Amino acid sequence: MKKSRKRSRAYYRHHRRRVIQRKNKIAKQLGWNERYAGKFAKGKVHCSCYYCRKKTKYLGLPKSDLVRMQRMDNLDDWV
Repeated sequence: MKKSRKRSRAYYRHHRRRVIQRKNKIAKQLGWNERYAGKFAKGKVHCSCYYCRKKTKYLGLPKSDLVRMQRMDNLDDWV
């Protein structure tokens, strides 16, 4: 097991700034205008690239969801 590292404030500031810049760029491309950039520190902003878009439309539902739906259908048969 790998020993955990202590991370400095600078590390967290760097990644927070990086995430905000990425989301801000996506928002500008979509025509959004946020007054405070810090709103992008939390929350989800997705672009339409392969890695960000919702994959269920292209790849189908995950196996766990298919099994869950099948079990729900089986429960309806019992009732």
